[in-house]
Amino acid sequence: MKDRFEFIKYHGCGNDFILRDEIDRARTPDRERSELAKDLTDRNFKVGADGILFLEGAEGMDASMRLFEPAGNEADMCGNGIRCVGAYLMEKLGKDEVDVLTRDGVKHIVRVGKEYNVAMGTVRWHRADLKAYVKDKGDPSDSMLSFKVKVGPGRTAKGSIVNTGEPHIVVRTNSLDSLKMSEIGDFVNGDRKRFPKGVNINFVQVTGRHTIRIRTYERGVYDETLACGTGATASASVALMLRWVRPGTVNVDTRGGRIRIRLDKDGLAMMTGPAVRVFEGVLSQRA
Repeated sequence: MKDRFEFIKYHGCGNDFILRDEIDRARTPDRERSELAKDLTDRNFKVGADGILFLEGAEGMDASMRLFEPAGNEADMCGNGIRCVGAYLMEKLGKDEVDVLTRDGVKHIVRVGKEYNVAMGTVRWHRADLKAYVKDKGDPSDSMLSFKVKVGPGRTAKGSIVNTGEPHIVVRTNSLDSLKMSEIGDFVNGDRKRFPKGVNINFVQVTGRHTIRIRTYERGVYDETLACGTGATASASVALMLRWVRPGTVNVDTRGGRIRIRLDKDGLAMMTGPAVRVFEGVLSQRA
Protein backbone atom coordinates (compact mmCIF):
# COMPACT_ATOMS: atom_id res chain seq x y z
CA MET A 1 0.00 0.00 0.00
CA LYS A 2 1.74 3.11 -1.28
CA ASP A 3 -1.02 5.72 -0.82
CA ARG A 4 -3.39 6.76 1.93
CA PHE A 5 -6.03 4.06 2.33
CA GLU A 6 -9.36 5.60 3.23
CA PHE A 7 -12.10 3.22 4.34
CA ILE A 8 -15.34 2.85 6.28
CA LYS A 9 -16.05 0.02 8.72
CA TYR A 10 -19.49 -1.64 8.49
CA HIS A 11 -21.09 -4.70 10.00
CA GLY A 12 -24.20 -6.77 9.40
CA CYS A 13 -25.12 -8.75 12.52
CA GLY A 14 -21.48 -8.70 13.61
CA ASN A 15 -20.17 -9.92 10.24
CA ASP A 16 -17.82 -6.98 9.72
CA PHE A 17 -16.14 -5.43 6.72
CA ILE A 18 -13.67 -2.78 5.65
CA LEU A 19 -15.41 -0.90 2.80
CA ARG A 20 -13.25 0.85 0.22
CA ASP A 21 -14.98 3.07 -2.36
CA GLU A 22 -13.02 3.07 -5.63
CA ILE A 23 -15.88 4.10 -7.91
CA ASP A 24 -14.32 7.48 -8.67
CA ARG A 25 -10.66 6.78 -7.92
CA ALA A 26 -7.92 4.52 -9.20
CA ARG A 27 -8.58 0.86 -8.49
CA THR A 28 -6.25 -1.06 -6.25
CA PRO A 29 -4.74 -3.94 -8.30
CA ASP A 30 -6.22 -7.34 -7.44
CA ARG A 31 -2.89 -8.69 -6.22
CA GLU A 32 -2.63 -5.81 -3.75
CA ARG A 33 -6.28 -6.26 -2.76
CA SER A 34 -5.49 -9.85 -1.86
CA GLU A 35 -2.49 -8.82 0.24
CA LEU A 36 -4.47 -6.05 1.95
CA ALA A 37 -7.18 -8.57 2.88
CA LYS A 38 -4.62 -10.88 4.45
CA ASP A 39 -3.05 -7.97 6.33
CA LEU A 40 -5.79 -5.55 7.41
CA THR A 41 -8.34 -8.13 8.57
CA ASP A 42 -6.02 -9.17 11.43
CA ARG A 43 -7.99 -8.41 14.62
CA ASN A 44 -5.00 -8.22 16.93
CA PHE A 45 -2.56 -6.00 15.06
CA LYS A 46 -4.56 -4.23 12.31
CA VAL A 47 -8.11 -2.96 11.61
CA GLY A 48 -9.80 -6.35 11.91
CA ALA A 49 -12.65 -7.61 9.71
CA ASP A 50 -14.13 -10.64 7.97
CA GLY A 51 -13.10 -9.15 4.61
CA ILE A 52 -12.59 -6.03 2.49
CA LEU A 53 -15.39 -4.81 0.23
CA PHE A 54 -14.09 -2.94 -2.84
CA LEU A 55 -16.62 -0.87 -4.78
CA GLU A 56 -16.10 -0.21 -8.48
CA GLY A 57 -18.13 1.51 -11.18
CA ALA A 58 -20.32 -0.71 -13.37
CA GLU A 59 -22.26 0.32 -16.47
CA GLY A 60 -25.98 0.63 -15.78
CA MET A 61 -25.46 -0.15 -12.08
CA ASP A 62 -24.97 1.96 -8.98
CA ALA A 63 -21.74 0.03 -8.34
CA SER A 64 -20.13 -3.38 -8.42
CA MET A 65 -19.01 -5.17 -5.26
CA ARG A 66 -15.94 -7.36 -4.88
CA LEU A 67 -15.07 -9.03 -1.59
CA PHE A 68 -11.55 -10.15 -0.70
CA GLU A 69 -11.36 -12.40 2.36
CA PRO A 70 -8.68 -12.99 5.03
CA ALA A 71 -7.23 -15.93 3.09
CA GLY A 72 -6.59 -13.55 0.18
CA ASN A 73 -9.22 -15.12 -2.07
CA GLU A 74 -12.12 -13.34 -3.75
CA ALA A 75 -15.57 -14.51 -2.63
CA ASP A 76 -18.42 -15.08 -5.09
CA MET A 77 -21.04 -13.27 -2.98
CA CYS A 78 -21.72 -12.03 0.55
CA GLY A 79 -25.18 -11.47 1.98
CA ASN A 80 -24.22 -9.29 4.92
CA GLY A 81 -21.66 -7.48 2.79
CA ILE A 82 -24.20 -6.61 0.09
CA ARG A 83 -26.47 -5.03 2.72
CA CYS A 84 -23.54 -2.93 3.95
CA VAL A 85 -22.77 -1.86 0.41
CA GLY A 86 -26.43 -1.01 -0.16
CA ALA A 87 -26.54 1.09 3.02
CA TYR A 88 -23.37 2.96 2.01
CA LEU A 89 -24.54 3.67 -1.55
CA MET A 90 -27.99 4.83 -0.45
CA GLU A 91 -26.41 7.31 1.93
CA LYS A 92 -23.90 8.46 -0.69
CA LEU A 93 -26.38 8.74 -3.56
CA GLY A 94 -29.47 9.82 -1.64
CA LYS A 95 -31.48 6.83 -2.83
CA ASP A 96 -33.77 4.27 -1.15
CA GLU A 97 -32.86 1.44 -3.53
CA VAL A 98 -29.80 0.50 -5.55
CA ASP A 99 -28.54 -2.16 -7.97
CA VAL A 100 -25.14 -3.72 -7.33
CA LEU A 101 -23.25 -6.08 -9.63
CA THR A 102 -21.61 -9.09 -7.94
CA ARG A 103 -19.92 -12.25 -9.18
CA ASP A 104 -23.33 -13.90 -8.62
CA GLY A 105 -25.20 -11.40 -10.75
CA VAL A 106 -27.05 -8.15 -10.03
CA LYS A 107 -28.56 -7.69 -6.55
CA HIS A 108 -31.37 -5.20 -5.96
CA ILE A 109 -31.34 -3.68 -2.47
CA VAL A 110 -34.17 -1.66 -0.92
CA ARG A 111 -34.22 0.24 2.36
CA VAL A 112 -37.06 -0.99 4.61
CA GLY A 113 -37.21 1.19 7.72
CA LYS A 114 -33.86 0.77 9.42
CA GLU A 115 -33.08 -2.47 7.57
CA TYR A 116 -32.25 -3.52 4.03
CA ASN A 117 -33.98 -6.03 1.79
CA VAL A 118 -31.96 -7.86 -0.86
CA ALA A 119 -33.20 -9.95 -3.78
CA MET A 120 -30.68 -12.78 -3.43
CA GLY A 121 -31.61 -14.68 -6.57
CA THR A 122 -32.75 -18.24 -7.01
CA VAL A 123 -31.63 -20.89 -4.54
CA ARG A 124 -29.92 -23.70 -6.48
CA TRP A 125 -29.72 -27.29 -5.22
CA HIS A 126 -28.93 -29.49 -8.21
CA ARG A 127 -25.55 -31.04 -8.87
CA ALA A 128 -25.07 -28.93 -12.00
CA ASP A 129 -25.41 -25.78 -9.87
CA LEU A 130 -22.64 -26.95 -7.52
CA LYS A 131 -20.24 -28.64 -9.93
CA ALA A 132 -17.53 -26.00 -9.40
CA TYR A 133 -17.55 -26.63 -5.65
CA VAL A 134 -18.29 -30.35 -5.16
CA LYS A 135 -16.48 -33.02 -7.17
CA ASP A 136 -18.80 -35.94 -6.37
CA LYS A 137 -19.84 -38.18 -9.25
CA GLY A 138 -23.45 -38.16 -10.37
CA ASP A 139 -26.00 -36.84 -12.82
CA PRO A 140 -26.15 -33.05 -13.27
CA SER A 141 -29.88 -33.14 -12.47
CA ASP A 142 -29.38 -34.85 -9.09
CA SER A 143 -30.87 -33.03 -6.11
CA MET A 144 -28.27 -32.18 -3.45
CA LEU A 145 -30.82 -31.79 -0.66
CA SER A 146 -29.75 -35.19 0.68
CA PHE A 147 -26.01 -34.91 1.14
CA LYS A 148 -23.51 -36.77 3.35
CA VAL A 149 -20.33 -35.15 4.60
CA LYS A 150 -17.56 -36.29 6.92
CA VAL A 151 -17.41 -33.80 9.81
CA GLY A 152 -14.61 -35.47 11.76
CA PRO A 153 -12.59 -38.68 12.00
CA GLY A 154 -15.14 -41.47 11.71
CA ARG A 155 -18.07 -38.99 11.90
CA THR A 156 -20.54 -38.46 9.06
CA ALA A 157 -23.47 -36.04 9.01
CA LYS A 158 -26.50 -35.99 6.74
CA GLY A 159 -27.44 -32.61 5.36
CA SER A 160 -28.02 -30.61 2.20
CA ILE A 161 -25.82 -28.46 0.02
CA VAL A 162 -27.17 -25.48 -1.90
CA ASN A 163 -25.84 -22.52 -3.85
CA THR A 164 -27.06 -19.11 -2.65
CA GLY A 165 -24.26 -17.21 -4.35
CA GLU A 166 -21.87 -19.22 -2.18
CA PRO A 167 -21.82 -23.01 -1.65
CA HIS A 168 -23.36 -23.93 1.71
CA ILE A 169 -23.67 -27.26 3.50
CA VAL A 170 -26.69 -27.22 5.85
CA VAL A 171 -26.98 -29.76 8.68
CA ARG A 172 -29.77 -29.99 11.27
CA THR A 173 -28.81 -30.47 14.92
CA ASN A 174 -30.37 -30.43 18.38
CA SER A 175 -27.12 -29.45 20.11
CA LEU A 176 -26.05 -26.25 18.38
CA ASP A 177 -24.21 -24.67 21.30
CA SER A 178 -21.91 -27.62 21.94
CA LEU A 179 -20.50 -27.83 18.40
CA LYS A 180 -16.81 -27.13 17.81
CA MET A 181 -17.37 -25.22 14.60
CA SER A 182 -13.75 -24.36 13.83
CA GLU A 183 -12.67 -27.99 14.17
CA ILE A 184 -15.54 -29.23 12.01
CA GLY A 185 -15.00 -26.57 9.37
CA ASP A 186 -11.27 -27.12 9.20
CA PHE A 187 -11.79 -30.88 8.86
CA VAL A 188 -14.34 -30.56 6.04
CA ASN A 189 -12.26 -27.97 4.17
CA GLY A 190 -9.22 -30.19 4.48
CA ASP A 191 -10.77 -32.43 1.79
CA ARG A 192 -9.77 -30.39 -1.26
CA LYS A 193 -10.32 -33.31 -3.62
CA ARG A 194 -14.03 -33.16 -2.83
CA PHE A 195 -14.26 -29.40 -2.16
CA PRO A 196 -11.54 -27.84 -4.36
CA LYS A 197 -12.56 -24.24 -3.61
CA GLY A 198 -13.55 -24.78 0.01
CA VAL A 199 -17.09 -24.82 1.34
CA ASN A 200 -19.24 -23.03 3.92
CA ILE A 201 -20.90 -25.07 6.66
CA ASN A 202 -24.06 -24.25 8.62
CA PHE A 203 -25.60 -26.11 11.54
CA VAL A 204 -29.29 -25.40 12.15
CA GLN A 205 -31.45 -25.84 15.23
CA VAL A 206 -35.20 -25.37 14.80
CA THR A 207 -36.57 -23.24 17.65
CA GLY A 208 -40.09 -22.43 16.44
CA ARG A 209 -42.60 -22.79 13.63
CA HIS A 210 -40.93 -19.95 11.74
CA THR A 211 -37.61 -19.61 13.59
CA ILE A 212 -34.21 -21.26 13.43
CA ARG A 213 -30.82 -20.68 15.06
CA ILE A 214 -27.67 -21.18 13.04
CA ARG A 215 -23.91 -21.21 13.35
CA THR A 216 -21.74 -20.80 10.27
CA TYR A 217 -18.15 -21.60 9.34
CA GLU A 218 -17.10 -19.56 6.30
CA ARG A 219 -14.61 -20.52 3.63
CA GLY A 220 -12.15 -17.71 2.95
CA VAL A 221 -12.35 -16.68 6.60
CA TYR A 222 -11.72 -20.32 7.58
CA ASP A 223 -13.37 -19.83 10.93
CA GLU A 224 -16.80 -19.32 12.45
CA THR A 225 -18.29 -15.85 11.91
CA LEU A 226 -20.98 -14.12 13.96
CA ALA A 227 -23.32 -14.17 10.96
CA CYS A 228 -23.44 -15.06 7.28
CA GLY A 229 -26.11 -13.70 4.94
CA THR A 230 -25.75 -16.34 2.23
CA GLY A 231 -25.61 -18.94 5.02
CA ALA A 232 -28.83 -17.62 6.56
CA THR A 233 -30.43 -17.74 3.11
CA ALA A 234 -29.24 -21.31 2.55
CA SER A 235 -30.29 -22.51 6.00
CA ALA A 236 -33.76 -20.97 5.86
CA SER A 237 -34.31 -22.22 2.30
CA VAL A 238 -33.39 -25.79 3.23
CA ALA A 239 -35.58 -25.56 6.36
CA LEU A 240 -38.51 -24.52 4.17
CA MET A 241 -37.90 -27.05 1.41
CA LEU A 242 -37.53 -29.93 3.88
CA ARG A 243 -40.45 -28.67 5.99
CA TRP A 244 -38.51 -28.18 9.19
CA VAL A 245 -40.47 -24.93 9.53
CA ARG A 246 -43.87 -23.70 8.36
CA PRO A 247 -44.25 -21.79 5.07
CA GLY A 248 -43.66 -18.05 5.29
CA THR A 249 -40.86 -15.77 6.42
CA VAL A 250 -38.16 -17.56 8.43
CA ASN A 251 -36.48 -15.77 11.32
CA VAL A 252 -32.82 -16.77 11.31
CA ASP A 253 -31.06 -16.07 14.61
CA THR A 254 -27.30 -15.89 14.17
CA ARG A 255 -24.80 -15.27 16.95
CA GLY A 256 -24.74 -11.60 15.93
CA GLY A 257 -28.42 -10.89 15.33
CA ARG A 258 -31.53 -11.76 13.33
CA ILE A 259 -31.88 -12.02 9.55
CA ARG A 260 -35.24 -12.75 7.91
CA ILE A 261 -35.56 -14.91 4.78
CA ARG A 262 -38.54 -15.34 2.49
CA LEU A 263 -38.64 -17.87 -0.36
CA ASP A 264 -41.20 -17.57 -3.16
CA LYS A 265 -42.72 -20.44 -5.14
CA ASP A 266 -40.04 -20.09 -7.86
CA GLY A 267 -37.18 -20.42 -5.36
CA LEU A 268 -36.30 -16.72 -5.32
CA ALA A 269 -34.94 -15.73 -1.91
CA MET A 270 -35.41 -12.34 -0.25
CA MET A 271 -33.15 -11.42 2.67
CA THR A 272 -33.84 -8.64 5.17
CA GLY A 273 -31.47 -7.50 7.90
CA PRO A 274 -29.43 -4.66 9.37
CA ALA A 275 -26.31 -2.88 8.13
CA VAL A 276 -24.46 -0.60 10.52
CA ARG A 277 -21.82 2.04 9.78
CA VAL A 278 -19.27 1.79 12.60
CA PHE A 279 -16.47 4.28 11.84
CA GLU A 280 -14.29 5.86 9.15
CA GLY A 281 -10.54 5.49 9.01
CA VAL A 282 -7.39 6.41 7.09
CA LEU A 283 -4.26 4.30 7.00
CA SER A 284 -1.12 6.35 6.51
CA GLN A 285 1.28 5.87 3.64
CA ARG A 286 3.81 3.11 4.09
CA ALA A 287 6.21 1.20 1.90
